[in-house]
This record gives sequence, structure tokens and C-alpha cells, in this order.
Amino acid sequence: MQMSSKTGRKFFFFNGIFFLLTGLLMGYASISTGAFFVGYEVVFVSTTVMCFCLAYLYPQFKDNDERTKRIRERGMFYSYFFILSYMIVLMPLFQFNVIHLNGYQTVSLLAALTIITVFLSFVVLSRRY
Repeated sequence: MQMSSKTGRKFFFFNGIFFLLTGLLMGYASISTGAFFVGYEVVFVSTTVMCFCLAYLYPQFKDNDERTKRIRERGMFYSYFFILSYMIVLMPLFQFNVIHLNGYQTVSLLAALTIITVFLSFVVLSRRY
């Protein structure tokens, strides 16, 4: 069963709003307890970005044609280098104690950056191709 273009866009848009509100609630809760940046807050924000990007891309990605495949290939290719750059920047920051994050926070930050980078690259490339 395939959703219509309008239904798919609405689905991702409302999920984006849901994740945005949940992320704001989680962020507010962690700030009010004095433990901000636990890690899960940025994952909710990145999931919000992902849903809004998918709402934008759904009409284009529902047809699995050559253009869609090219956008996905190029998006993953460019994202790889951005993700590598994030790691190259984070390593000296950890080494010289500029930032102090535990393992969970670091993995959450990298996961959020990865999600945001991949889906925003899809949006940028969909405008280009």
C-alpha cells in the first residue's frame, strides 16, 4: 500500500511537530533539573529535522527513479566527508579538554550530526538535481 503524496507529506510533517514538541519538553526537563545536555535532546532535534526533510522530499522520493537514486548516492557520499570532518574536529577538542562529554553524550552528538547531515544533504541535492 502506497500513500498519496499529500498523505505522506502530512505524516512526516506531523511526526516532525511531535518530535519537536517532545524534544523541547525533554530539553526543558533536563535544563530545569540542571543536567542539560544529557544526550537524548539532540537526538530528538535531529529526528525533527529528519521528519521535516522527509516531508519535503516525499513527493520526489516516492518514485524510486534514477534522480532519486542519484540524490541518495551523492547525499551519502558528501555526508561521509562531513561526518569525518566532525570527528576530526571533535578529537582535538577532547584531547585538549576543551569539551567534556561522556560516552553517551558523544555518541548522541555524533548520531544527531549524522542524521542532520544526511537528510539536509538530500534536501540540498534535490534542489540541485
